[in-house]
Amino acid sequence: MIIETIIYVALIIALFAVCDNRFSRRYYVPLKVICSISFLVILFINQWYSERLGLLLWALLACFIGDLMMGLYNTYSRKQAMEIGIIAFMLGHVGLLNYMCRISVGTNVLVYIVPVIPCLILIGMQKWCHLHMGSLFVSCIIYCYFVSTMTLKALECGLNGTPILGIAGMLFLFSDFTILFLYFYHYKNRNNKRLVHYVNLGTYYAAVLLFIYSLLYV
Repeated sequence: MIIETIIYVALIIALFAVCDNRFSRRYYVPLKVICSISFLVILFINQWYSERLGLLLWALLACFIGDLMMGLYNTYSRKQAMEIGIIAFMLGHVGLLNYMCRISVGTNVLVYIVPVIPCLILIGMQKWCHLHMGSLFVSCIIYCYFVSTMTLKALECGLNGTPILGIAGMLFLFSDFTILFLYFYHYKNRNNKRLVHYVNLGTYYAAVLLFIYSLLYV
């Protein structure tokens, strides 16, 4: 997987190069799609003949659609693209949760209860951090529940002998946290927004790759 990973990282660096600058409108969406196709290619190359392929396939396909929609929103600011992207990523998190439940023995009930706390924190953050969610507020709360549930399950798997899943889950959560400040916060300095975008993309694509790698350990 070394060669595929090097190419994957190179594509992400190329995506950084066209992120929030004069090249964005022309190259950002195509490169984002290529980056997302690349993690699907890595999955197929390494699991094509394995029964494990189906464990992650539909989750990553949902993430691919989410990537496309968020890329369109980032470039053209179309609210419908953001709404579809949220739904797609939410399905992706459900897929990742399903994957981890299938490879583990039992799930602590707290995995489904504790995520209520991040949802309450998000409600407070809308005011404390001056986040402008508008009509997407309810969708963001629902999304927060699913990504938090997925992360807690990943941490549970990490504590039970699969640390790569714990790391992947935390990276995914951090990536989604930065989305709040990428799309719902008004920056005076565009460079600060670009830095947040770099962190968002880097943690997201690293998380997806680690989930794929985790198939080697289950």
